[in-house]
Amino acid sequence: MIKGKEWQWSMKVSSYQLFWLISISSMIVFSYLPIQLAAKESRQDAWISILLGCMIMMAITWIMLRVCMQNKDKTLVGFMKNLLGTVLGKIIVTVYFLLWFLQISSIARGTVEFQNLVMLHNTPMIVILLCFLFLVAYSVYRGGITAISRCAEIIGPFFVFILYGQLFLNPQDMDMKRILPIYADTGWIPILKGTLYSFNYMVDPSVILMLFFFAENKRTASRAILWGTAVAMIWGVLATLVVLFVTGPGMAAELVVPVYTLTKIVSILNFIQNIDALFIPLWLLGGFIKLSVYLFILSYGLSEWTGFKNWKLIACLTTFILLANVIYSTHNLRIGFTYTSLFQIGFFYPFVYIAIPLILWMIGSIRQRRKASNIN
Repeated sequence: MIKGKEWQWSMKVSSYQLFWLISISSMIVFSYLPIQLAAKESRQDAWISILLGCMIMMAITWIMLRVCMQNKDKTLVGFMKNLLGTVLGKIIVTVYFLLWFLQISSIARGTVEFQNLVMLHNTPMIVILLCFLFLVAYSVYRGGITAISRCAEIIGPFFVFILYGQLFLNPQDMDMKRILPIYADTGWIPILKGTLYSFNYMVDPSVILMLFFFAENKRTASRAILWGTAVAMIWGVLATLVVLFVTGPGMAAELVVPVYTLTKIVSILNFIQNIDALFIPLWLLGGFIKLSVYLFILSYGLSEWTGFKNWKLIACLTTFILLANVIYSTHNLRIGFTYTSLFQIGFFYPFVYIAIPLILWMIGSIRQRRKASNIN
């Protein structure tokens, strides 16, 4: 039986697998809230807000990769303690644990509600939630990040191809005039406000801080992560434009899963129709990959943080806590609205996505320069 560091080293992810993990995870998050949030603020210029947000997220991803390259042999918990000290490092790490738990709760609830709405109308949500979380917990318990990455490697090509392809199946419903006039009706303030509200929900680059440790080749892994993020960002901009072309800004601001709506109205010569039957399973598989990644990094991080080496047991306990939280939040609408509160959008997400990585990068760079000067 593999234990301790031997088990840790057996969980290695190739750069190819990392590319699919990042692209699937990012596209799942992008398909949920960002387009709606941007359209509410910047209307027909939502695509500009999304484009600016994508540029910000690519820059944040690059910064986080710099931090990871400075600390190749450590996980997030390890290099936080090394750079900030044991006490402060542990405190800051808990902020990321909270972020991942909020994200996994939000995605689990959204995925189950979506499944209940489009497929299993008469099935109690608790049953769907139990089955879905059991599958996620089982995959993490049995195979860890290795099993998740292999699933992503198989699902990824189909997932990305279908999500890109379905954007171009509504040519007869597209009206490019729906994004006109550009800028004149909104101005920079609503556009930037749309960016502020939406970019936090496009991707979650913080998972890189934990996943990078398990990469086989760190240099090629950096390129794979950047390309995976870029694939998702390009898709997000195109999806926003297509949604605006087809539905207009008014309806786009009301659609919770706008990409699914596009699949419902596809009709090519009255022959190719109902492709949502193909989209729904892929979307659920993507949600499974995303939740599994979150559960793994959260349980593994908590294992390092607490010193309790059985991270698999922590994963099981975390799943039960997650189950209770999702059930409670579905019956308490006020909890659901906190996920898009002004505090989170204006302070919490910028703090964990921008401020902390910049501080870590600066501290790491200063230490590297001091080491180099001492050697010389």
